[in-house]
Amino acid sequence: MKKCVVIYTEGETDDEFYKKVLSTIKSKIPGNRFKVDVLKSFCITGIGKFQNKLLNKFEKEIVNKYLKTHELIVVLCYDTDVFEFGVHPPINRLKLEKDLIDKGASKVIHIKAKKSIEDFFMYDLDGIINYLKIVKPKSLKGSTGLKKLETLFLNANRIYQKGHKCSGFIDSLDMNTIFPCICDDIKPLCTELGLESNCNSCKKYVSK
Repeated sequence: MKKCVVIYTEGETDDEFYKKVLSTIKSKIPGNRFKVDVLKSFCITGIGKFQNKLLNKFEKEIVNKYLKTHELIVVLCYDTDVFEFGVHPPINRLKLEKDLIDKGASKVIHIKAKKSIEDFFMYDLDGIINYLKIVKPKSLKGSTGLKKLETLFLNANRIYQKGHKCSGFIDSLDMNTIFPCICDDIKPLCTELGLESNCNSCKKYVSK
């Protein structure tokens, strides 16, 4: 049976980052081709709308087109901070997974950025510094990647708005620096797209 992988992200920044993740994974696969028949990616803007909007899009744009001929693999990409610090988390992840499977998904993969996608970005501090054209600080203020990134932007007299596209920012990040640090987080996606689970293609960049 053919395979369809569909990826859902939460905001413009996340969407841009995971598209770069996909491009990087593709470059590491022999022949530079994903081992799937259909690959779709959708940005579900706004955490509060994520669940209902995602289910509707999945049914209309994926299930109705591919269920009869393809195995449907759903990849959910999200931050964990809203679940850790919210009294009433807006998304019930287990229910969302069950609903997706009830609608036809054969597998649901969770790609979780702990605590936020900005923690992934911070692994390439040099890339961020170069993008902002500021002097590298001796220490970083902030308890999370998001707080640290906001501080760095302020040092450049700029504002970082979570979830909003920031022209040129994601392009400035070196994925060969970031990938070894997020290997465990994205490995299920790499494997599903055809990059073997025991892949060593990132390790040579660890001590850059």
